[in-house]
Amino acid sequence: MPASLASWLLTALLCLGGATRASAQETPAERMEEADEKVRELQEPAPEGVELELTSPETTKDEAEWKDAEEPAAEEAPAEEEPEEERETFGDRFKRGDLFGFFDVQGRFFPQPALPPAPGAPVLNDYWFNGSLAWEPGFFMNVTDYMNFELILFGRVDQHDRNRTHGDIREAFFELFFNEWTFGFGVHKVFWGVTESRHLVDIINQTDLVEDFDTDIKLGQAMITTSYTSEKAGTFSLFVMSWERPLVFPGPFGRPTLPIPVDNDIRIYESRLKQGQISTAFRWSYAVAGLDLGLSYFFGTARDPQLFLTTTGAGVPVFQPVYALIHQGGLDAQYTIEGWLLKVESIVRGGQGPTFGAITGGFEYTFFQANGSVVDVGVILEYNYDGRDNNTFILFNNDFFTGMRLTLNDVGSTEFLIGAFIDTEDGTVFIAAEAARRFGENWKILLEGRGYIPQGDNVLEFFRNDSQIQVDIEFRY
Repeated sequence: MPASLASWLLTALLCLGGATRASAQETPAERMEEADEKVRELQEPAPEGVELELTSPETTKDEAEWKDAEEPAAEEAPAEEEPEEERETFGDRFKRGDLFGFFDVQGRFFPQPALPPAPGAPVLNDYWFNGSLAWEPGFFMNVTDYMNFELILFGRVDQHDRNRTHGDIREAFFELFFNEWTFGFGVHKVFWGVTESRHLVDIINQTDLVEDFDTDIKLGQAMITTSYTSEKAGTFSLFVMSWERPLVFPGPFGRPTLPIPVDNDIRIYESRLKQGQISTAFRWSYAVAGLDLGLSYFFGTARDPQLFLTTTGAGVPVFQPVYALIHQGGLDAQYTIEGWLLKVESIVRGGQGPTFGAITGGFEYTFFQANGSVVDVGVILEYNYDGRDNNTFILFNNDFFTGMRLTLNDVGSTEFLIGAFIDTEDGTVFIAAEAARRFGENWKILLEGRGYIPQGDNVLEFFRNDSQIQVDIEFRY
């Protein structure tokens, strides 16, 4: 369309629209001039940034709403998502697990020559020094917020005694926690007892006798456990165990050792399931106002066998171990009042011949910061009685134990303990001494001494020449 024609049409429309509002006295020339002025206004450009909206004043509300609906809404910026907290994986927990353990270099010195096992018999263990190396690595981790796992292995290589060259799983145990309840399964060590000289009630684990004759070192035991703890009623624990570990004695090349070897290859179990016999134990423990009390019951395969003399096919005398099914009730209690510790352990056992009882009891009194120093001095006195007479290997059945403990409370945590068992029937004396000191963060030195002064036909006569000094250098991590 030509521009002149468009201008003329627009002028005509404006003239018609303006005619309705114009005065009747306006002349055609005036009306034409007014129309030209309006055209010039429309042709002027709009101010920058202002949009013209050609909407008549008569636009209705519905039309305005329809127009708003037609216009696309401004896009809202997406909200920034908060970063999700990363969940901890099993691998993360495994990496944060704790590695610990120790390496041990051990030397045993024997001042006297070994005795022959019998008159005229060859002496197989006549040496003055025995060396060995041991390693006990451990690992602990929180599997979940409610489950822990601990693994402890042990191994020793001995210079002379092949029975003492051995390995063991001390711990491979999962433990779960649910409020007052605790559940566990795997290989585990459990300690019961309060006295210093002997632990009668400590029956869950087998003794690692080739490690030390003092019976404090234990082998791991396969078990399932559960316990419930109440602030008012104490702790109730149940143990279900299987695969009993036989007691291993030092071999003919070991020192000290029995004059007649114990042959574990011909051991006998009363249970037809042998090592697979299920053993159970229950314990209730409670602590209140300085008193720690424990009651326990055990049924299953005995940990300490009866020894019966027999011969091999070649006519060589040996001890044959027999493992009976036993039931045992136990009591352990300790009462603390100021510097006094009053202690007692007692058992009643049936199954190994006639039912018998045994008791260990006494006290320990500590002089804290003796004579104004930082040293603590403890005095110990206990009595041991064992009523069995059934071929079980028992050293102390009617003996007093007296001892002294020194704690220097220094940076090296230096401790000394010396004690003696005195047989009230024949006067036999067994002396034991221990000392330990830490050097730096990782090193520890332990000294032990054993002395045998037998009288008459006491069983310690076998060990008369086996007094020893033992040195352990440990690197702990």
